[in-house]
Amino acid sequence: MYCIETNNLTYKFSGNETVLNNVNLQIPTGSIYGFLGPNGAGKTTTLRLVLGLLKKQQGTISIFNKSFDANRIEILKNIGSLIEAPSLYAHLNAKDNLEILQKVYQCPKSRIGEVLEIVGLSETGKKKTGKFSLGMKQRLSIAIALLHNPTLLILDEPTNGLDPNGIHEIRELLMKINAEHKVTILISSHLLSEIEKMVTHVGIINRGVVLFQGTLQELQLKQSQSSSICFDTSNSELALEILKANNIAATIANGQVIISAVEKEMIAKMNSEFVKNKVEVYQIATIKDDLESIFIDLTKN
Repeated sequence: MYCIETNNLTYKFSGNETVLNNVNLQIPTGSIYGFLGPNGAGKTTTLRLVLGLLKKQQGTISIFNKSFDANRIEILKNIGSLIEAPSLYAHLNAKDNLEILQKVYQCPKSRIGEVLEIVGLSETGKKKTGKFSLGMKQRLSIAIALLHNPTLLILDEPTNGLDPNGIHEIRELLMKINAEHKVTILISSHLLSEIEKMVTHVGIINRGVVLFQGTLQELQLKQSQSSSICFDTSNSELALEILKANNIAATIANGQVIISAVEKEMIAKMNSEFVKNKVEVYQIATIKDDLESIFIDLTKN
């Protein structure tokens, strides 16, 4: 079952500039879905449409298996969100900020202490929000998004501008919220390396077009398929000839022979051929593109 599903979502700004082109997202219930793409790829526009912050032009949006158009208020009551910069009262402490929203949401006052505990800000006391670090402000914003106990959390670049420690804290927090509180999380980012350690599913968008969508394991399979085999030998030129004689395309780079990934039986056979032709093999290694490289290649091409 999908928590969010869009069908042919298309959006154009003035001047007929297409920002989104037939975007079909499928975000499973209970997942942490990483929505990835370079700056300007269409991530924030998509999230704004899903939240009703922009008027939909073309396509359909279904959330909790209900049409967003027909059930807008009911759906939004179960969504917490943080789009772009956090909106906080700098002269108030964390508890006071939450009390204002608690009255708006009309949720139990006990919920304030609960969300402060969840995000690790229960000990901040009377410290004003203006003196919080960026990481603390982001965590307080997530606490506000959780205040009315939503089942879906939508976050736009929540680790943007954070140092490595802050990124780690937000990552651990979101994994905890997902696992312990059963909240589905849709998180956008332009850096795969920042969120690949926590997401279960990935969608990659560039120039308004979704280039990949699936589980993290499927993206990792794409990684294994893009790997190469490297032979470090005593005679690269002769090794190259032997490979070509066996109908295996190969190149030489940095004095080593490179071929595309093949079955391990073929690697053993080529090794035997090298030895038979008096080519000494010093090393056989697998070279894999990391996930970040695959992400860059997809968005570049």
